[in-house]
Amino acid sequence: MSYFRNIAIDTNNATGDAFGRLRVSNPTTLFDSKQINDDPDLADSVENQPLFYDNAEVSGTGTSTLFEVDKAQTALFVSDATAGRRVRQSKMRFNYQPGKSQLTLMTFRCTTGLTPGILRKEGHFDDDNGLFFDDNGVTYGFVKRTNTSGTPVDVRVAQSDWNIDKFDGTGVSGVTLDFTKTQILVMDYEWLGVGRVRMGWNVDGVTYYAHEFLNANILEVVYMSTPNLPLRSEIENTGAGTEAGLVQICSTITSEGGSEDTGTIRSASTGGTHLDANVENTIYAVLGIRQKTGYISNTIKLIDFSLSEQTGSKQLEWMLLFNPTVAGTFTYVGEPQSAIEVARGATANTVTGGYKFASGFFNSAGVQGGGAGSVSSSLNNAIKLGTLIDGTRDYFVLAVRPVGGSSNTDVEGSLTWREIN
Repeated sequence: MSYFRNIAIDTNNATGDAFGRLRVSNPTTLFDSKQINDDPDLADSVENQPLFYDNAEVSGTGTSTLFEVDKAQTALFVSDATAGRRVRQSKMRFNYQPGKSQLTLMTFRCTTGLTPGILRKEGHFDDDNGLFFDDNGVTYGFVKRTNTSGTPVDVRVAQSDWNIDKFDGTGVSGVTLDFTKTQILVMDYEWLGVGRVRMGWNVDGVTYYAHEFLNANILEVVYMSTPNLPLRSEIENTGAGTEAGLVQICSTITSEGGSEDTGTIRSASTGGTHLDANVENTIYAVLGIRQKTGYISNTIKLIDFSLSEQTGSKQLEWMLLFNPTVAGTFTYVGEPQSAIEVARGATANTVTGGYKFASGFFNSAGVQGGGAGSVSSSLNNAIKLGTLIDGTRDYFVLAVRPVGGSSNTDVEGSLTWREIN
């Protein structure tokens, strides 16, 4: 027993997870992304995963993106001597469950070596908090970013100061890293506000840790304001650098030791005010949900929906849509004690566009006396609510379309979801 205990708590040994438990092959995948398919509907293949990622020039000019399906990668570029910053970031943020080790793996490559004026970052972070590999144009390093003071502060440790293995050929791995070649970044961490963070590299199938950030019994506050963060790749030219790129390849986030849905279940409905779906083959918004601005780090999992057609002898298609265009005034109002805002539809709220994630048909034909018909179904999708880099929020809309000669149809509905924070 002591042998296994010593392995598990060995800081330098990847057989133990972030909490020092013996690492076994039972992680739960929270997210994974591999870039092996092209979408011919996307102009110039600029971004091949728009449901999962946002890709934007966030400042300056001269930045660009190139997706190459044969290489299964997206490259972010900055131009010569032109100030500009480009970010590719997952729309979703990934829930950390207290007491579980969270493991992040990301593969990437820098197209050039250290170049003054060129800044590159790869990791699990946003503008306020996070953990990432950093190329500042002079040295490579690891960064712990925190917003606990209300202003983001980066604690950066240069490669020459990594406290486990400097990856310059002198460490336990014996490896000297070349960041112009593909690398597998490994990060695992406890949060609980004050836990340990380990960052390192997987080389030839073996994980070697390079640096650990220790926080318990050292800090007076949490080391990050939130552990629920997106995956992000970022490159910037300050204006003093040459043309350069950052290639993002593949990513995954797992919760080691499983993950349990412990969040609160919430529901919203039309609340007794029916929607008049009056015109055949017109799509009408029944209910919409999105995250409140202060709750974008929460994970929202749709559970089910229900619809009731109250007019009698009518047929409808129901559909769940992601980010459609809703006409008229479709006002989102915050639910009390919830991370969600809800919009309730009216006749003017016709719908176009968006992505249809689920659909089906129901009717009240044959109901004795021509009474109401209803339908309900469970919902499950890899897509969760998220935001663009600029904070624009995703939304789901439950909608109906009268079909088969139906018109002047009265509809009520509900959505149920789980909020995990």
